[in-house]
Amino acid sequence: MSPTPKSSRITLSPAWALLLLLPAALAAGWLVGGLPVPVTTPSASTPEVLAGPGQAPVVAVVPAGRSGPASLFGSPSRSEPDAAREEPSSWTTLPDAIAQSERNGKPILIDFNAEWCGPCRRMKQEVFDGGALGRAVQVAVIPVSIVDRQAEDGSNPPEVESLQRRYQVNAFPTLVVFSPKTGRSLQTRGYGGPERTAAWIAQAAKSVR
Repeated sequence: MSPTPKSSRITLSPAWALLLLLPAALAAGWLVGGLPVPVTTPSASTPEVLAGPGQAPVVAVVPAGRSGPASLFGSPSRSEPDAAREEPSSWTTLPDAIAQSERNGKPILIDFNAEWCGPCRRMKQEVFDGGALGRAVQVAVIPVSIVDRQAEDGSNPPEVESLQRRYQVNAFPTLVVFSPKTGRSLQTRGYGGPERTAAWIAQAAKSVR
């Protein structure tokens, strides 16, 4: 009796089956990955975060040629408020400074000074009119000068008196940096030199935002 021929059917183990299916899976993944990401326009109440604690991730538009949300790559063009905050602000009146700050979010510096005050004149010359330092101050804040006229005129205008009472100004110079947006303010008295004064103004501007 001749032996029964064995079946030529080959049985593949699960491991070999996975290896054979892997190239097909990779090709399918590559095709899917090249498709556009669904565009979702966040509403005004949507938090401006990608994924915060306890919050669902916000779907972001991925521009062609980029592999992640646009915010991770930096904005190619600055918004108007951001650009305005990086531009020097001219010395102006307090009402105008408040109007500017409401538009661009930049903090305001009030320099309380007097004509007879020697340190005030030095600070103006060495800091506010001092080239690079003066420009740095005007980039950090919207500067306003409030001149006390008590010694010369016997009194100050009502708005100056009110402002000095509000910040308890009893010595010159007094510097106040505040943000109309947050309501926070910082102040210092006296003049400690050009670099120290300019550095304090820049740091105060960051702190009150």
